[in-house]
Amino acid sequence: MGDAMAMRSLLENNLGMIIAFDGQGTVTFLNGIAREELDYRQGKKKISVEDIFPTLIRENCNYDEYVNSVQGQLIKTVAYRKNNTCFPVMIRFSKLFFEDVGQINAVAGLNIQDEEDAIRELKKVEQEMEQNLKARDSFVANITHELRTPVNGIKGHVKNLLDLETEPSKKSTLGIIIQCCNNMEKIINNLLDFSKMEAGKFEICEKPFEFKSCVNQAMDTNRPVANQKGLHFHAFVAEDVPQTVIGDELRITQIMNNLLSNALKFTSMGAVTLEVYKTHQREDVVELTFFVTDTGIGIDAQGRQKLFQSFSQADDSITRRYGGTGLGLYVTKQLAEQMHGHIEVESEPGRGSTFSCAIKVKVPVQAVEQEKEQNIEFDISNLKNHLLGTQAKSRMEQVYMYGSAANRRELAINMEKLVLCIEMENWEKAEGFAENIKTLCAESGEQTLKSRTFRLLMAVRKEDYKQAIGYSEEIRIILKLKEPGAEGV
Repeated sequence: MGDAMAMRSLLENNLGMIIAFDGQGTVTFLNGIAREELDYRQGKKKISVEDIFPTLIRENCNYDEYVNSVQGQLIKTVAYRKNNTCFPVMIRFSKLFFEDVGQINAVAGLNIQDEEDAIRELKKVEQEMEQNLKARDSFVANITHELRTPVNGIKGHVKNLLDLETEPSKKSTLGIIIQCCNNMEKIINNLLDFSKMEAGKFEICEKPFEFKSCVNQAMDTNRPVANQKGLHFHAFVAEDVPQTVIGDELRITQIMNNLLSNALKFTSMGAVTLEVYKTHQREDVVELTFFVTDTGIGIDAQGRQKLFQSFSQADDSITRRYGGTGLGLYVTKQLAEQMHGHIEVESEPGRGSTFSCAIKVKVPVQAVEQEKEQNIEFDISNLKNHLLGTQAKSRMEQVYMYGSAANRRELAINMEKLVLCIEMENWEKAEGFAENIKTLCAESGEQTLKSRTFRLLMAVRKEDYKQAIGYSEEIRIILKLKEPGAEGV
């Protein structure tokens, strides 16, 4: 009697369905969950295990032999309720033995209807996602094509007008339109690349090309912006960098373009430099590392964490002030990884940034044969410390050190460009140069100079031509700068 009670208690408290039946298939016990699931709450004089699992157990079979043959196996089937509706279950047959009861056949099962529904829902969601991705890829491809056509049309007509125009203010406006078109093309290209990368359809096309011509192309593309801002802008390629490499010239140029344009966007004074070194070689595989150093606004630790995420910038204020989709550096990171490389950034707010991007390319066989030493290793940490310690830091300190040669040079450049923008009534650009002048004079002990730079900025923001010209002339005299356009400082 004790064993029977213990058995019933054990089976009743089980978390799944428990069904016991004798050698004739007659159900002798249903625990509470089984009664609930099978709707036998009020009992039934005689229930056969065949009634519950008709698709699994044949009528009048040898039930003991059947249980012996499937004992311990996990079986997926359906269980039928009292009203002949069914639901999916996972069951396992076994034999239980109790001294005062003897041996009984038992089946334990779980209702997996919720799991089945979840799987179907998941498959449905996956199918919908796949369809949405296809629709998105098609949309991006179509919209980029549709956008590129009118942008190219606008650029063509504006260039024709620019060749015919002689009035400086109109030429400036036309130049701004062309620059806007160039920016739009960059956004379109980044969106298209992003779509290809997300769809796994992005490919790297490798072929031999002259590496230095690739660097020159990237520099030439970005030099107009640097000149417009009056920035130092130069490139250095180490002597041991191979002249001819095998890789994707278009994508390598895109990496340099993205890094340079990003640096120029966030740098209002000082310098932007590109340096390329061979940092590793093993047989015909060469690792090239690009260092793009700027003296721009810099990035804090929180901003650096999300810098290479898609559609993300360091913070919302940067998006509002400088624009952009946040895709450029994401695409650059993906390109570097496609070329078995990586990208990193070292930066401090107000101290500029250094982006280091490594990629792997191949060199022609003859170049490998001519190489005297194979398996070259390069200590990149020392180089990074050098770039960050002696270049960016020194440049920024010199630029902001009032009265230093670098400071006076930046003041002269910004003053000349400020006056030019005021004369052309390009107040948006003029405000940027006025802010630079105010910052460059921040360490000056002359209260009059600080007052004049503040008033100059206010006059430019109000688009007051007379006061802006007046204050700029007063500042030029205080700083003893030569007339705009004159040689020297």
